[in-house]
Amino acid sequence: MAGRHCLPINARMGRCANVKTPVWVKLALFAAAVAAIAWWVVDRQDRRGNENRLSAVASAISGRDVKVRCPGPLSRVFGYETVDGSVRFDERGRPARDTKLSSEPCAELDALAERRRSKALLCIKSGGGCGGDVEGLARAVDTLAHESWHLGGITDEGQTECQALQTMAWAARRLGASEAQGEALAKYQFLNAYPRMPERYRSSECGDGHKFDLHPESSSWP
Repeated sequence: MAGRHCLPINARMGRCANVKTPVWVKLALFAAAVAAIAWWVVDRQDRRGNENRLSAVASAISGRDVKVRCPGPLSRVFGYETVDGSVRFDERGRPARDTKLSSEPCAELDALAERRRSKALLCIKSGGGCGGDVEGLARAVDTLAHESWHLGGITDEGQTECQALQTMAWAARRLGASEAQGEALAKYQFLNAYPRMPERYRSSECGDGHKFDLHPESSSWP
């Protein structure tokens, strides 16, 4: 029985001594439970706010009302993520109405919107060697734009990525970057990450004036 233990001398006599849980232990457990609940509520509110921001961007790019989902605390701790984002298509090639992003791009995009990537943005605008911070941020914005085009119904990965590169700057601006910073992020992704992507994500039609150019009247790229 919880809280009731038999001491050796009393056990031989057939009696048990009542041992109560100390008050400080009960208070510590209660405080831990309250802290865990409070953390969960705050995390959920922050995640919902981030999802709403990203959903607005994805809806604008895809041309329809869609949702962006980010992993909760249990998924972040125990989940196993193999891709940055995904969109399910049915047997008729129709996309779902939501996309699931992994924890890293969700965190980077949340940080961008909450002005916690100022140093990375200033660095990339200056054209200096900015390291992994800029790489992760550019990849996150690219992931959001990429999955948004999938939500719009495009299945070809080469076309999807090419159009994502061209909408990265706009997406970054919607999340708080300046026009120059957004353009710098897109250019960084195109020059550094795009050439290293798997072949199915690259296309000879991805370039200024080529088939997948969203603005053939402009010489600006991407």
